[in-house]
Amino acid sequence: MHAAISRPGRAAVAMLAIAVLALAGCVTTEPAQPPAAAAAPKPEPPPSAWVRMLRGHGIKAAIPSRGKFILVNIPSYELIALQDGAPVLRSRVVVGQPATRTPELLSSMSAVRFNPAWTPTPSMIRNEAAHYIPPGPFNPLGRLMFELDNDQFIFLHDTNQRGLFKQARRAFSHGCIRVEQARALAAWALGVTEIEIDKMIARGATWSVPLPEEIPVFLVYYTQFPDELDQLVSHPDIYANWEAEERAYLERAAARRRFVAKPAEQAAPARPPAEAAPPVPTVREVPPSPVEDPARVAPAADPTPAAEPPKPAGG
Repeated sequence: MHAAISRPGRAAVAMLAIAVLALAGCVTTEPAQPPAAAAAPKPEPPPSAWVRMLRGHGIKAAIPSRGKFILVNIPSYELIALQDGAPVLRSRVVVGQPATRTPELLSSMSAVRFNPAWTPTPSMIRNEAAHYIPPGPFNPLGRLMFELDNDQFIFLHDTNQRGLFKQARRAFSHGCIRVEQARALAAWALGVTEIEIDKMIARGATWSVPLPEEIPVFLVYYTQFPDELDQLVSHPDIYANWEAEERAYLERAAARRRFVAKPAEQAAPARPPAEAAPPVPTVREVPPSPVEDPARVAPAADPTPAAEPPKPAGG
């Protein structure tokens, strides 16, 4: 006979059973928490006062309100470095001559190269017989080159012809931008001092330093552009006659190639005249003698081949 369980005992057993079931089923009385939402991106700040001033003059360049940005206006021969939409550096520049003009483009600066070598483009080799120039005082790139991402061989760089910055008209390059304040621009782009830039140059070797962050570079063409006092100034349209200038440049290049080719042709050694072949003997019914054997008759000389066109100089 089973022993009877008292009423308090039955209550305790029931409570124990409920606890066991709750643990087995991982029962929880708190609702599940939803996943944390991703942080919303910060809204773009409103345009700076300087950008609003540009837009008021009809200049619609898309200048960001945050970060670094470089603007080059070709007709005013000026580079402007901006931080958060405000100018922090203005520098005179030399731009492309009308025959080899600087294009309008949007690119990005990725690195600063110290003590660069100068390698001419294929068109410069063809049209001007330009050649490689190692780093040093005679290098057209000077001591600094700013590497840009584009397929037109357009860069910003220093120069060894600093006297050109004193001229009012500064369209002398093959399309690249020569920057008067190249050291200050390099220090700003890399986030260091000009003293540190000078130390990097003093190493003497050719080497590149990547930027902490790529900087957009916008080359624009506005004949009316505000000066440092935000006053609108009119500038000459330096590329108004670029087609005629380009034709004249190419004609001069072709004449130069012809001039170089003519002395080369005159200096080529003349080939000696070919010896006359002996007369062919009369064919007879008897076997030919060794002297009359047609196989021993000297062949006629080959005609002189046409002179090869001169190869362009350079490397």
